[in-house]
Amino acid sequence: MKIINAIVVASVMLLAAGCKQAPQAISYTSSLKTVTHKSPWDASQAGGVKITTPHYDIYSTVRSRKLLSTMPGFMEAAYRNYLRLTELTDAPLKKHMPVYLLATRGEWVALTRRVFGPNAKAENIEAGGYMYQGVGVFWNIGLLPTLSVASHEGLHQFFHYRLQDQLPMWLEEGLCVTAEGYVLNNGTVTFTAGRNLARFNDLRSAMVNSHWIPLARLLPMDAGDAVGTTTERAVGYYGQLWALAGFIRSRDEYRAGLGRLLRDAEAGRISQAMGIDPAQFARLRGKGRAYNKELSEPIFRHYIASDLETFERQYRAYAEKITSLR
Repeated sequence: MKIINAIVVASVMLLAAGCKQAPQAISYTSSLKTVTHKSPWDASQAGGVKITTPHYDIYSTVRSRKLLSTMPGFMEAAYRNYLRLTELTDAPLKKHMPVYLLATRGEWVALTRRVFGPNAKAENIEAGGYMYQGVGVFWNIGLLPTLSVASHEGLHQFFHYRLQDQLPMWLEEGLCVTAEGYVLNNGTVTFTAGRNLARFNDLRSAMVNSHWIPLARLLPMDAGDAVGTTTERAVGYYGQLWALAGFIRSRDEYRAGLGRLLRDAEAGRISQAMGIDPAQFARLRGKGRAYNKELSEPIFRHYIASDLETFERQYRAYAEKITSLR
């Protein structure tokens, strides 16, 4: 389960003049127009609506006309942005991706309890939502932050439907925070991978306050490890992953390895490419977090850079540059 915790969604991810544009982090602008079909959501007791788009089934009870009218086109634009970020080719999905967009936290809790049971830990989320087994479940926390959460979690959802192999968390979370930044303007949305004020601030704070996580410790971490620390260190983790994804995408040699990794994950051939016994690989996959802890660094060394020390010097210099600390 991929969850945005309240400490992660600390502020709206907006384009900001004070956030320096990362090298080669080219913005992407798309129309919010999309083909939709609306029908009553019969399972809702709050007069809900089902909105079908080319790639999504959106079930909603929100009463905000602005959010309800923006969400379908935004998610389709986000889908196109996911293709751009991953450089994967577009491919037909076997089914529409389901998204639940609820009007209140109470409705969201009720649905969450139906999914997880009465003791759902997901209820601890104070703002936003989550993606679980390919389903996005959100509630209205305001137009801009709701869309930012949906864009982040939507990329987790995209990976669920497109990839046969699981990505290491340094890459999956890194790309998902990269998907957060955007600007709405006159019927269009511009996704701004290199300009994300919240992550910029997270990264800069981590560096200024000596909370930088060394690469050898960062790679096997996941969201559970981050949330289990102090709030400042936790958000610093996401800030560092934002910078890590941006740095990898900014250098041709690392970007090429990233492309190979994503294509191998899509085709289910990471174990073959790395020479790992398929049965051992499958056993690790079935152990949940153990998969990430054991394979994240080997995957990084195989696809991105075998020399962690040299890479970290370059990565740290990049982070200092984009945060104006160098």
